[in-house]
Amino acid sequence: MITVNKIIPQVVEHFDPSGKSLGLLNEYESTDLRCQIAESNVNGYYLMFNNQKIEILPNGKIDNWVSGLYDLNENLIAKLFKSQQLI
Repeated sequence: MITVNKIIPQVVEHFDPSGKSLGLLNEYESTDLRCQIAESNVNGYYLMFNNQKIEILPNGKIDNWVSGLYDLNENLIAKLFKSQQLI
């Protein structure tokens, strides 16, 4: 039987260079923030995930990506591909 699973997007707290919280951002909001950081070429922004401070570089990259961070869509796509025997 097919059911609709209600999925709540992961949110992670992000901070500006002064340590002020920008709030709990979902994956899309986080990506938008990273785009703005890259466009402005500013540093000091970061997020906290599993008690780890993760720096967002001035080019918007996250060098030390942590397993479990915003990976729901990636995992669902992998599951779909596996079901389609594409991987």
